[in-house]
This record gives sequence, C-alpha cells and structure tokens, in this order.
Amino acid sequence: MRLKQEGPPGKTKRRGKRARIGIFIAFVVLAIAVIATIALPRKSSQAAPKKYRATKEIILDKDTGTLRKPTQQETDDMVAQISALANRSTDGLATKTSANGTQMMDLQGRMGSVVLGRATADGGTEVRCVFTLEEAADFLGLEEDQ
Repeated sequence: MRLKQEGPPGKTKRRGKRARIGIFIAFVVLAIAVIATIALPRKSSQAAPKKYRATKEIILDKDTGTLRKPTQQETDDMVAQISALANRSTDGLATKTSANGTQMMDLQGRMGSVVLGRATADGGTEVRCVFTLEEAADFLGLEEDQ
C-alpha cells in the first residue's frame, strides 16, 4: 500500500524551521518584556519597613464565631509575609547574557502575585489576587500607621 504525499518534498522541513523561528521570536519578545519590567525604576528596598494598623474586621474569631480586627502582631505578621511574597525588587538578582545577546534573570520566586482571603460576615471568604503590598493593604483594610 502506498501512502499519499501531502505536498512537495521538503515542505515539512520548511514548516519545522518556521515553527522553530516562531518559537525563538516568541522567546525573545518574552525576554524583552521581562527585562523591560525589571528595568523600571523602583523604590529602594533598604527603606525602613512601614507599620500598618487594621481598620476592618477580617478575622473569624474561633471562640465567638464573630469577625474581629487582626491584632497588631497578626497585622505585623501579615505585612511581613505579604512583603516577602510580593517582593518586586531586583536587588541581588544577577543577569546572564546568552550567546545571542539575550539577557535572562532568575527571579528567585519574586515578581509574582499573592492570593489573599478575608472572612466575610456571612461566614464565607472573599478572595483577591494582588501584586503589591499596597494592593494587599487596601484589600485587607490596613492603613499606614503614622
């Protein structure tokens, strides 16, 4: 039995080459986007950490079953953890240049989003994805302590 040939010989090789070129171009565009994002000016991470105070009842008290504001210790712990997870600083991250001139950086878990949840009065949970401590503070009802 003879297989039917779909097109002229060599056409499959051209398609494969085009696919590789397309993937390479997509990778370069992605690398440029990451580098451009990293190159944006940022506030120094050496500044003293901000103190926050809770203004919303977002914690479900296990004993009473009612909502309450987080304690100062709980607020400080939340701010510390969210600050670490939402770290957008490039301090201490090294770039590597490949043979074709593309620069790459290991983000070491930085630049990601953080999924937060807060208790609601009806016993449910409200969830939001944030990228910065400021977005998290707004969602959680935290205000800068002056």
